Amino acid sequence: MTKLSLFALGVNLLVVLGVTGLFANAGRLFGPRPKHQGDAELPYETGLPPLAPAYERMTVSYWRYAVLFVVFDVDLAFLLPWALSKPVLDFESMLAITGFTALVLLMLAYFWRKGVLECR
Repeated sequence: MTKLSLFALGVNLLVVLGVTGLFANAGRLFGPRPKHQGDAELPYETGLPPLAPAYERMTVSYWRYAVLFVVFDVDLAFLLPWALSKPVLDFESMLAITGFTALVLLMLAYFWRKGVLECR
């Protein structure tokens, strides 16, 4: 490489870093300045003082809904490739999709019957 190409590469790198830094900080540089009053610096959305320390454990009901969400979300992620390739599937693949969907619906019916989905 010649000195001219190394110089051009260095200038290009500086310009790219400068534009990236400008875009990364554009909101802070050109955006409105917030006017904080009172306890607004607290890490809560409402600005109210916290009721309990942040390190306390969450209730069991939260974890129940979180696990159910993950279970059914993963099931839908498994169904997406089958749904997108539906026109080219044969009978055995469609039977597997139907069995999988029936299993998911059976799980939902079981959870519903046990009262897991009730808000308390």
